[in-house]
Amino acid sequence: MELMKSIKEFLFPQEHICLFCKSNITSSKDCICTSCKGLIEFVNREIDLNLPSLEKIYYSVLYNRFIREKIHSFKFQGKSYLYKPFGEILLSTIKDKGIDKRVDAIIYVPIHRRKEAFRGYNQSQLLGDYVSKKLNIPILRNHLLKVKWTKDQNRLGKIERQNNLQNSFKTNNIEDFKGKEILLIDDIITTGATLEECSKSLMESGAKKIYGLALTSSMKL
Repeated sequence: MELMKSIKEFLFPQEHICLFCKSNITSSKDCICTSCKGLIEFVNREIDLNLPSLEKIYYSVLYNRFIREKIHSFKFQGKSYLYKPFGEILLSTIKDKGIDKRVDAIIYVPIHRRKEAFRGYNQSQLLGDYVSKKLNIPILRNHLLKVKWTKDQNRLGKIERQNNLQNSFKTNNIEDFKGKEILLIDDIITTGATLEECSKSLMESGAKKIYGLALTSSMKL
């Protein structure tokens, strides 16, 4: 029953309600109520992590309790419909920073096929699909794959994270992104190791520039 409910909510997200708290809102164009917006600290921030494969890195909102809980629900509790309000948050950063004027295509951080089968979806792909549709920028599916099963990054230190992800990603259909500027989307930045490893694979396969974008960052900046 829970799986069917999650699928229904993903395919037919309700209109005129806030998708974070389910309270009524007046416009179907909005999906976050005023109260929830008041709990979100929008920053549209560019950060310098000195990662050689990334041209620039951005995140949208501060990692406060509200965002932490909602991302956890999005990733681990089957609330896949949250791609819509989170996608709108990413769009605000993209437009604020003019990222849509620079990139030729969108790619999302992949997860291992076993993890995706267990979860039922890849949250970063849902975000990428939403942003792609809204901006009319092509999304490249099955161009970046996670081929190695790894430990969960949130349980590891910085050096362990880097070692954990080595040789985890591979590229396909490189003619589709060779020489192009790519927006790489993820849900959260912790050390930047995941974005760097993904970008490294893309750059080695001929991409021109990679811009990283996440909803938030748990780094102490």
